[in-house]
Amino acid sequence: MNTRNDAQQAPPPVSIDVHTMGRTVDESQVDQWELKAARRALRNLKSVAGGQVMMDLLAGQIEAGDRYYRELVAASGGAYRESRTEFTIRGLSGTAMANWFSAQAGTGRFLDKSLLLNAHPEHYVEPPTYTGGMVETIDGRLCRFKVSVARELPDAVAAFLDASYPVTLMTALLSLDDDTPFAYCLHQARDTDAGADVVVRVIYPSAAPDSMIEGHCEHLSIEFRSWIRNAAAATR
Repeated sequence: MNTRNDAQQAPPPVSIDVHTMGRTVDESQVDQWELKAARRALRNLKSVAGGQVMMDLLAGQIEAGDRYYRELVAASGGAYRESRTEFTIRGLSGTAMANWFSAQAGTGRFLDKSLLLNAHPEHYVEPPTYTGGMVETIDGRLCRFKVSVARELPDAVAAFLDASYPVTLMTALLSLDDDTPFAYCLHQARDTDAGADVVVRVIYPSAAPDSMIEGHCEHLSIEFRSWIRNAAAATR
């Protein structure tokens, strides 16, 4: 086999320019339009089929998730591991971010529900029977959990706190539907000359697979960027 000749004969990759209303744009711009349209469609679906309607549609997947996550907790024996994402913010202090979180979610439930629901495409619905919570995708499975302020942390969870981030954004307990403690949110910040350094963590049972940890880092990146932008807009 003549690999060199095969490579020389391979057709070049297809690229596209789009011409619309006197403008020429490349595919990266079309990607942005597609993403904007997808977000708009998701917001519409969540508003039309929200609440108990969405819960009923997803009931089988939610119950399967409940079973899976209870098994993870049981297999972990009280040990934990972290999913951790860090942000460098310019133009918004950690203190201002903390004040925004306190105003929005001091009780574990966002006052403006849309800020929570629309922070990530895979935030499906807030269970209508919960005072705070979410149904979202974690590691390809739906997870239904309650959110409450974590006033006391197990020692194995508190060990993940970092004293170099003195500003608390959120410390929350995520519980499964049967009140089994499942995970903890430990979100901290520190002020800098330019703005803030922020570290956000979800502390999962130690049996959580790498795919869950890595996938939730991506989830946190999307979710918290949205909230950082919301907080910045509120301080303008």
